[in-house]
Amino acid sequence: MWQSGIFSMGYLSLPALKNLKSIPIKVSLVSRYLLTPYWNWFIKLFPLTITPNTITLLGLCIVAFNVITLLYYDPLYLTEKDGAVGPPQWIYFTCAHSICSKQARRTGMAGPLGEMLNHGCDALNTTLEVVLAVHRTRFDQYPLL
Repeated sequence: MWQSGIFSMGYLSLPALKNLKSIPIKVSLVSRYLLTPYWNWFIKLFPLTITPNTITLLGLCIVAFNVITLLYYDPLYLTEKDGAVGPPQWIYFTCAHSICSKQARRTGMAGPLGEMLNHGCDALNTTLEVVLAVHRTRFDQYPLL
């Protein structure tokens, strides 16, 4: 039964998973000259004993903490409408999800399971960061259309 669908296409077969490789492509000028040097510096703050999955989960926890802080200070998105006090400005920053792949390559621990965990956490991070970005930019009050 499990041989049907995506499994029968060979994408998730054992040989395909063993040959899976993540190769970062730096095409953006911002990525190449600004973000990559910053991430290369930032990753050196983590010792080699910390696994990439730990960094991934740390990044997810930071973003979740940011959203919880936002909901504590402004549960109804009322900042600047009815005088509600907004959350602290420091809660909008995280970069841990950007360096977990670098740590995986640095420690030689890159693998398909870690990549799946990374993509799953990135999907959650993206959703939660949109909530934070909409609140920070006041896009809910001043839409483009």
